[in-house]
Amino acid sequence: MLLDEDRTLIETHRKVQPGELSALILGMSIDVVAIDSPPSWGLSGRSRLTERELRGFGIHAYGTPSDPKKADNAFYDWMRVGMKAFESAESAGFSRYRNGPAKGHAMEVFPHASAVVLAGCLPARSVTKQVWRRQVLKANGVASEELRSLDQVDAALAALTGLYALKGRFTALGDPKEGVIVVPSHALPASPYRRSSKRPEPDPQMHLPGLSPCACGDPSCSELTQGEFARGHDSKRKAWLWDTARQGEEAVEELRQRGWELPPEIR
Repeated sequence: MLLDEDRTLIETHRKVQPGELSALILGMSIDVVAIDSPPSWGLSGRSRLTERELRGFGIHAYGTPSDPKKADNAFYDWMRVGMKAFESAESAGFSRYRNGPAKGHAMEVFPHASAVVLAGCLPARSVTKQVWRRQVLKANGVASEELRSLDQVDAALAALTGLYALKGRFTALGDPKEGVIVVPSHALPASPYRRSSKRPEPDPQMHLPGLSPCACGDPSCSELTQGEFARGHDSKRKAWLWDTARQGEEAVEELRQRGWELPPEIR
């Protein structure tokens, strides 16, 4: 996904493999690369400082583990792909961002966090991720009509974050030694973001009647469904909530609201 300084969509590419990214970057005239993935594993514990700092703002992200056995879990395959993307970007001359000016670096971004920071609030519970994030893009001058999936919407949010970073309007959260997440604002609130109570506008992109994106939360899931979850994906959500419940109360609350049992050690 390539945006120019006027936030006009210049190019989109789908299903690009990490090994192909270096040549793609070299074939473009770009100033910064934004990647939705950690650049490396955590240094200690079940998450990195950047993810813990995000939680302090009410923004929950998947923890990047330091335990090699946990990192071998297939769930983290998407992180391994992202780390290879950072390697490809570095081979194209964009070293991993740690601090200082953003230009000439590959930086880690988190589209959900970017959307929250740009909107100034968490999304309403009644709105799907894709609908809400398209609205955030629209409000920030990025046309999303050509974007065909949630992955492309997230890529546009990543590119938009890169544009903000080039102008110095960003904050890098976390420890540079283990990886920082860049969000598109130089000033963050003193307290957690509150959830929006506004009703969502209809999304012109969701043209299949009665279908909406699956709410399982798996970054690789792009399925549409008539219910809240695609078939079998409620178990994905439950497994993630179990893992997250060991670290925070928000997941425990959702498990209780859905009537799902809690992990044995915290019942």
